[in-house]
Amino acid sequence: MTKSIREKEVSHRPAQITIASPKGGVGKTMATILLAGEFAAAGYRVAVIDTDPQLSAVEWSNNSRRAGFALRNITVTAVGTADILIEELGRPREDDILLVDVQGTAAAALGPAVANADFVLVPTKAHVFDVKQCLGLIRHIRSLGGRHREIAYGVMINMVGGIEHNTMAFRTSIALLQQAEARILDAFLSQRPTFAAIATAGSLYEIEASTKAINDARDQTNALAAEITRILNGGNEPDGQG
Repeated sequence: MTKSIREKEVSHRPAQITIASPKGGVGKTMATILLAGEFAAAGYRVAVIDTDPQLSAVEWSNNSRRAGFALRNITVTAVGTADILIEELGRPREDDILLVDVQGTAAAALGPAVANADFVLVPTKAHVFDVKQCLGLIRHIRSLGGRHREIAYGVMINMVGGIEHNTMAFRTSIALLQQAEARILDAFLSQRPTFAAIATAGSLYEIEASTKAINDARDQTNALAAEITRILNGGNEPDGQG
């Protein structure tokens, strides 16, 4: 991925990407961690704000540093309340990219995390139940934009199994998103042991080995980061076709 995020504003406000999910188990924090590693490897200064009560991103950061990973260009901060989050989102900072990990349509932090975002990434599994909850979050994102702003977002199909594309459940899930005119990203992330390992500690770009599994994983995270970068730079929105 080339370094091409739009120039920061005079206030030094970084490009804010909110990663949001209405439920657990869809790989929201994993997507946050992988994007942090991808953007950092491209030379961006990345700040991660972890608002999830489980503090999984904070745990990943702590585990990584204990294991000897530097997590270059990455800082992770825990934020416990919506008021503190609003302060964090509003203050000038030297970071290039701000990743906000937030869960639940009822969580108080969701409002400011989405309303202030330049882009909202909505990970979901291609399961009907997960997609229906995802559609509720999309309605919420649209409402937070109000009459004067459309908040850019994209649904990212996550944790895709090897032959899952060919299943009726997968096709039905995509059809539900298309019927709702949801924006579906072209990029997706597979169900990979490599991703699971990185979510525990480290990043795809700070491990010594460069195996085919690592390179394949990097190809997917690179495609996701590149598509988000294109949207942040004013490129065409996802077409919703999957």
